[in-house]
Amino acid sequence: MVPYWGLFLQSRGFDAQEIGQLMAIFLLTKLIAPNIWASIADNMIAKKGSSLGLLKQAAIVTFGLYCLLYVVNGFWATAIVMFSFCVFWNASLPQLEAATLNHLKERRDKYGQVRLWGSVGFIVMVQSLGLIMDVTGPSAILPAGAIALLSVFFASLLMRNPKASDLSRGHELSNSQEQVLSAHSENETSCVANNDFSPEKINLLSLINKDVVFLLTLCVFMQISHAPWHTFFSIYLEDYGYSKSSIGALWSIGVVFEIFVFIVGYRLLKYFRLANLLTFTFLIAAIRWIMVSVFPESGWLILVTQVMHCVTYGLYHSVMIKLIDRLFQGRYQIRGQALYSSVTFGLGGAIGSFASGYIWTVYGHNELFLFSGLMMLFVFVISLLFTLNVIARVSQQVH
Repeated sequence: MVPYWGLFLQSRGFDAQEIGQLMAIFLLTKLIAPNIWASIADNMIAKKGSSLGLLKQAAIVTFGLYCLLYVVNGFWATAIVMFSFCVFWNASLPQLEAATLNHLKERRDKYGQVRLWGSVGFIVMVQSLGLIMDVTGPSAILPAGAIALLSVFFASLLMRNPKASDLSRGHELSNSQEQVLSAHSENETSCVANNDFSPEKINLLSLINKDVVFLLTLCVFMQISHAPWHTFFSIYLEDYGYSKSSIGALWSIGVVFEIFVFIVGYRLLKYFRLANLLTFTFLIAAIRWIMVSVFPESGWLILVTQVMHCVTYGLYHSVMIKLIDRLFQGRYQIRGQALYSSVTFGLGGAIGSFASGYIWTVYGHNELFLFSGLMMLFVFVISLLFTLNVIARVSQQVH
């Protein structure tokens, strides 16, 4: 729904700054909610052996809260409803990531081949909704979203609890995992020295060293640069005369190439350093947003920028999921995924969306995307000069 959410809010009479603020609220829930839900999920796993019950409950509550958009009007009422259903929606995502990785076990390099089905669903939704909206207008977004969220709930009913052997394996730290964790904190070092190294004595925050913080900071900037695309790209293209079906096709093409990366990307992770791949995604992001700013009237060049999505999201996300999975293992797996989601997509997305509405209104539409491109060019240079060794050091730690 995200590609059309800005158009939906615009049809409700909100201006650019209000749309940016609403999208910031939308994404700000990713900063808080995943970590809270991950803690609750950990407790459920400890008591019941699984947190799938929480996932299913969150899915149906998300659907119910979303349906309130049919009856609310005004900025604050819309903001409250969006915040509410996103809080419960964010209860599901880290658990799904962790459940997928646990299911794959030693075949975790195949993660992208499972994740690609989310991209398939995205293409079906965006392409069909774009065609419908050319006839009905943005009013089609609400029922389409409701159907999608209800389908998520029914899909969650098909998920099975892990086997007892898998569960114990997932929540016990092996000796190699303990060594990985001990590399991140002086507190762990003292525990090892005292032969008192147990999962219960490791605090999640103690696993976050300066390298991890620096890595997440770069990812925050990556998501800030994507915020104008999520929030205003469809409105931007519509202003230049693109039909809604054409906009939907452009979004879909980007995700088609994203699927390609999810299918074959694991091979890149084997043959190239994670540091090099991540830095490369920053460069492509810079080129992408500058092209969107300079060539909006060229359908072919806009198409090229959408193809770049396979790098700026598909490859980028695959690299980060691999790093986070290696850095946070055992009982901290869900929390690690939640931390990555909340700090990067939540904080970065919220800052970017809020700033986007202001820049769009005060400085101009093209200038918004130009700012994103120049920012990522700066991030690329910083990564090239300083971060390759940092990420390489993290990679060595997790390996």
